[in-house]
Amino acid sequence: MSKKKFKMPSALILLFIVLVFVAILTWFIPTSVMTTDEKTGENVICYNASFDENGDVVRGTGTAPVGIWDVFMAPIKGFANGADVNFSILISGAFLAILNFAGAMDAGVGALLRKFSGKKLILILLLVFALMGTVYGSWEELPPYALVLIPLCVTAGYDVLTGVFVLFGGAVIGNMASVVNPYSTGAAVAAIGNPNLSLGTGIAMRILLFVVLYIVGAFLIIRYAEKVKKDKTKSALYGLDNINTLSAKSDISQFPELNKRRVWSLIVFGIMILVIVLGYIPWSSMPVGDHTMYDVVNAPASWLGEHIPFIGHLLGAAGFTYLGDWYFDEFSIVFLIGSVIVAVINKMSQDEFVSEFVRGASELISLTFVISVSRGISLIMGDSSSGMSITFVYWIRNALANVPAWGFAIGAIIVFVIAALFIQSTSGMAGMMMPILGAIAMALFAGTAIGAEGGQMMLVSAFTVGVNFMASGLYPDATKMGVLELTNVPYPTYLKEVLKILIPLLVVAAIIIMISPYLGLVK
Repeated sequence: MSKKKFKMPSALILLFIVLVFVAILTWFIPTSVMTTDEKTGENVICYNASFDENGDVVRGTGTAPVGIWDVFMAPIKGFANGADVNFSILISGAFLAILNFAGAMDAGVGALLRKFSGKKLILILLLVFALMGTVYGSWEELPPYALVLIPLCVTAGYDVLTGVFVLFGGAVIGNMASVVNPYSTGAAVAAIGNPNLSLGTGIAMRILLFVVLYIVGAFLIIRYAEKVKKDKTKSALYGLDNINTLSAKSDISQFPELNKRRVWSLIVFGIMILVIVLGYIPWSSMPVGDHTMYDVVNAPASWLGEHIPFIGHLLGAAGFTYLGDWYFDEFSIVFLIGSVIVAVINKMSQDEFVSEFVRGASELISLTFVISVSRGISLIMGDSSSGMSITFVYWIRNALANVPAWGFAIGAIIVFVIAALFIQSTSGMAGMMMPILGAIAMALFAGTAIGAEGGQMMLVSAFTVGVNFMASGLYPDATKMGVLELTNVPYPTYLKEVLKILIPLLVVAAIIIMISPYLGLVK
């Protein structure tokens, strides 16, 4: 009788195991509280203490054991606690289903393939795939693009690996930065459970990360591609038999036509992303004369409400969240409005709209469950002022009191690179590790110039960089291996060459994360 092979449990099961483990810890680890000294403004931890019903500190209270009922109640409360994050994820999935139903993304890529070639094609497509990664974590949907992109790169004088690097390299760059990616940055923020964190916290650092990684990645990929174009013997695939260039699948006509409706759909999508980024930028921290950029960028909304009240009321100006103050609800409303506009542009019937909208959202329900359990873990551990989490903060802060910000950044990236060898799910890893590591970041940086939120956003970027370097860039996942198998490119050959691109990207990303606190980019 053959033995059953070990199979790694799903992210949801792993998270529930962690939830049970954390619940067991509550029987042995005392709770603590964090207060603020009224004179100095510093955070003070009272070890082995809790708050009474009046908010006063009671010392020596010991543990706060969690029982079986509480364990199963935690994900339910976590779902309610993370409702804003969960809805933003569902609504983004619904919008992407509407956009894909219209054929806009495929038509856009097809138009680029028809119009450009050579270096321009590499630069533009690398940017497109990077944007797809940084906005919504594009990965599993990439292989179909390989069927046309790879043979076109070969036709242009490059090799198969050039097409693979453009396709997956772009997505890795985007996912490492994850500027507004709700499935990685959003999931990590949700798992930390700090109400002062949002997709807008540290966005300046992530934008810088995206720009620099794109420039470095484009340089390295084009350098390889041009070397191969000048001398075929320089190709990493030179001398290998049975490399499939997919030439029979290079018919660009398989992509839908980029008609006016699809063009307008892509324009709407671009405007949505621009508005979301504008909503998250911390404008109030940018001085302009006696005011700040917050007053400047929100002047139109203020003027409309004051001078044309009827239009203001009609548009809902009174309930509009000013740019710079956005959170997950505002992210959701942009995607909801965008879904309706794209559906109208493409003249979708009511049945088509509802069907695609629900289908797109339903594909991400499992992710909302993952976030709910991870939120449940955070609730059991405690919050930013009391609970078992503050005890961890107390212990860790004493142990790592002299660790500088740059040391923390490097350590966190290394931890996530190693962890991604065993867990490739970004949302699953966020749920398992962020509640504890988020407490560590708070312990190290609370009361410093960087601040607890700044330290936690360094952690989030270290997470997106480390996980995607390994899980997306190096790990033999189904998406990547499917394309390599299709083209008969040996995985060791791919690994040897991609490391020459990804290691510089990892080093550059680490440097940016390390220096960002000193440049004021993590707030």
